[in-house]
Amino acid sequence: MDRDWKDFDWKELKIIRYFFQIQENGNMPEGSKLLLEAMKPVQIEAGQDIVSLGASPEDGMYIILEGQANVLTAENMLINELAEGDVVGELALIKDGVRKATVRAVTPVVCANISRSLFLEIADANRKVYAALLELLYTKTTIIVTERERLKSEIEIASRIQTGFLPKSFARFCELPDVQITARMKPAKGVGGDFYDVFLIDETRLCFLAADVSGKGVPAALFMTLAKTHIKNYMMLKLPVAEVAKLVNNRLNEDNEEELFVTAFICVLDTRTNKLTYVNAGHNKPFICRKGEPFSMLECKVDFVLGIMEDMAYREQTTDLFPGDCICLYTDGVTEAFNPEGEMFSDQGMEDTLNRHQKDADAPEIFIEAIYDEVEQFARQEPQSDDITVVYLSRSKKADEVSPAKSAKKASEVSPTKAISDTETPLEGRPSASRSNDAKTTSNTETPEG
Repeated sequence: MDRDWKDFDWKELKIIRYFFQIQENGNMPEGSKLLLEAMKPVQIEAGQDIVSLGASPEDGMYIILEGQANVLTAENMLINELAEGDVVGELALIKDGVRKATVRAVTPVVCANISRSLFLEIADANRKVYAALLELLYTKTTIIVTERERLKSEIEIASRIQTGFLPKSFARFCELPDVQITARMKPAKGVGGDFYDVFLIDETRLCFLAADVSGKGVPAALFMTLAKTHIKNYMMLKLPVAEVAKLVNNRLNEDNEEELFVTAFICVLDTRTNKLTYVNAGHNKPFICRKGEPFSMLECKVDFVLGIMEDMAYREQTTDLFPGDCICLYTDGVTEAFNPEGEMFSDQGMEDTLNRHQKDADAPEIFIEAIYDEVEQFARQEPQSDDITVVYLSRSKKADEVSPAKSAKKASEVSPTKAISDTETPLEGRPSASRSNDAKTTSNTETPEG
C-alpha cells in the first residue's frame, strides 16, 4: 500500500469527513466525534474475508478507506463490488444475528473498524452515538440513491447514443427497383446488444444485416458499436461478404478480454441480378417467401460466431430474391420470448405469425407491427428478457407504382401503422447472441469447410 496507515491521519480523508460531518474548523457533532474516536484502522490482505457469511457480528462495522472487495453469496456468486467509502456491517452494531454475506478483499484493503461491544459501550454512555450511527446510515443511503440516479441518467444517454447509430429512415433504400425495407429494435434494457444496418454499396447493391452481441447492457452496446463500424467499413471496400466476415472476426478478437461475441446475418442484394449473397455467422436462419408462397425458414449453412476464434473461414452463400419475394431477419429475442407458463414463442410461432399476416407482406411497416403485436400478446406482460429485433425486406412495388384500384383495396384491408414507442427504434433485424458465453458453439453451428 502507498500509505503507512499507522502514521497517516486517515480521519482527514474526504469520505470520513463527509460521513462524520466534520467541518472545516474540525468541529463535528458530539456523537460523531465519540464514534470516530473509537474506530481504528485495520488492514486485510487480498483474498481474506473482511466479514464471513454465518459468522458472529462481534467484529462490528467497517468503512473501506482503500482497496476493493467483493460481496459474495454462499455459492461464491458475486452480489456487489465495494471500494473506498463503502460501509460493511453497520447494522451488526445494533442488530442481533449472523452475517448474511461474505465480503472478501480483492486487493489489499484498509478499513476503519469498530467492534459491536465497543460501540454498545460508548453508545450506552452517550445516546448521541446512536444518533451518529443513524446519520451515517442516512448518508450512506443518500450516496447510494445519488449514484443510482447518476447511472440511470448515463444509461439513458447511452441509449440515445446507441439508437442514434441505427438507421431510422429507409426511404432512400426503397428507391431501388422493387425494394421496400424497414426494421425495428426493442431493447430489453436501456441499452441493448442487438443491432442492424442498411446501406448502399453502389447504385444496385444494398447491404442489410441483423446482429446480436452476447450479454446485455452497456458492455454489449459498446461491443455492438465496434462490430457495426467494422462491418460497414469493410463492406464499403466492396470486398466479398465472406472476406468481410473473416476480417471483422479477427478485429473483434483483438483485446477481447470479456470474451464477447456477435452472431450476424449479413446480406447483399444486387437488384440488377436479383441475387442475394450472404454469410451466416452463428445467427438464426431467416424466413423467406417466394412470390406469394408461404413463408419458410431459409435453408442455409451456419458458420462460427464473430469474435471468439481468429482466422475462421466463412462461407459465402447465394439465393435468388426476385420481385415478389420477401425475407425476414430477426433475433432470438423474438423466438425465445416467454409467456407466464414458461413457453417460448419459438421458430414455429414466428413462421405461423408471418403466414397469418401474409396479406400485408407488401406493406413492411404494417407487417412488422403485426409481428411485434403477436409477440407481445403471447408474452402476456411477462418481463422481456432479451432484445427483440426484426428486419424485413419486401421485393414489392411501392404504393405509387401500384394501380389506384389495388391501392384502394389494400388501404381498406389494413389499419394505420401504430406509432413506435420511444423504446422501439426502427432497425434491421438480427438473431440474438444473448446466449451465455458457455454457448459459444450453438447446436446449429457447423464447422466451415476447407
